[in-house]
Amino acid sequence: MGETAARCRGAARAFITVAATAPRTRFTFVPSGAVPSAFMRGLSTTLKRLLQGLLNRSGYHLVRRSSGGMYESILPLATYAPWNSSTDFLAVWTAVRSNTLVDIFRCWELWQLVGQTTKLSGSFMEIGVWRGGTGALIASAAKKNGIAAPLYLCDTFEGVVKAGIHDSAYKGGEHANTSILTVEALMKSLGLRNYRIMKGIFPDATSHLIPEDERFRLCHIDVDVYDSARDIVAWIWDRIVPGGLIVYDDYGFEMCPGITRLVNEQMGMSDRLVFHNLNGHAIVIKLHDSAAGPTQAP
Repeated sequence: MGETAARCRGAARAFITVAATAPRTRFTFVPSGAVPSAFMRGLSTTLKRLLQGLLNRSGYHLVRRSSGGMYESILPLATYAPWNSSTDFLAVWTAVRSNTLVDIFRCWELWQLVGQTTKLSGSFMEIGVWRGGTGALIASAAKKNGIAAPLYLCDTFEGVVKAGIHDSAYKGGEHANTSILTVEALMKSLGLRNYRIMKGIFPDATSHLIPEDERFRLCHIDVDVYDSARDIVAWIWDRIVPGGLIVYDDYGFEMCPGITRLVNEQMGMSDRLVFHNLNGHAIVIKLHDSAAGPTQAP
C-alpha cells in the first residue's frame, strides 16, 4: 500500500505542478464559497478518476461509506472468483489492463458473455474504445471460442461527445488521450486481426461503413453519456439478433447518470430483458424481432 500511496501523492503533486506552471496563468485565493460550483464539480471528478485509476492499477478500490442514497459503494458477500483460475483470461487481462478503465470484474463478464454467444449468429461491436483494452478482450474471447465474426471498433478518438442535461459529470472531450495507433498496437501484440476500426461519431458519421445486412450478437456500449448511447441503441437494436446482447459498461456508476436513465427507460419494454449486475454493468437481452417496434409490457 505504501507504493500506491506514493503514486497518489506523486500524481497530486504533478497535478498541482501542471496547474501552477501553466503559462500566463494568474492565481488568486478566494473564499471557497466564491468558487463556481461547476468548476469544483469538474475538479472533484478529475481527481476522483485520477485516484481511482491509480488504485485500480495497484489492486485496490476506493470505497465510500453508505449514505442511503441512490449511489453507494457495493461490496457483495459472494466469494466465487473464477477469473483467478482462468489462465486464458488472466493472460489477456494482464495484456490489456493498462489500456482500459474497466475493472477485472466487468472484463471477466465480457469474456464470459462472448463465449456464450457461440449459440448465436452475427458480429460484435464496441462503441467507446478508448485505448482498446475491452475491444482486445472481446476479440481475444471470440478467437478463443472459435468465432470468426468480425468486431467493429467505433470511437471518435477525440473524447466524449453529445454530453447533455442528463450527464452531470461530463461536458465533452473527456478520454481523448488515445489514438488509432494505440489500439492497433495492442491488437497486434495479441495476434488479433479480425476487427475494423471506425473513427468518428457513431452512428452519425460512420454507420454507413457497415454493410446493410450486417447483424450483431453482442454490442458493448461504453460512451458515458445519455444522448450518445440513445442514438447508438436506436441504430443497432433492429440489427441485434434475437437472443443478442447489449452490454452497458457505465450503468451502475454515479458519474454516468445518463446511462442509468437510458437503461431504466427500457425496463418495461416487451421485446427485451434488462438486468443490473452489481459489478456496474447493465445487460439487455433481445427477446424477438418486432416489426411494430417495442411496446411497454402490461
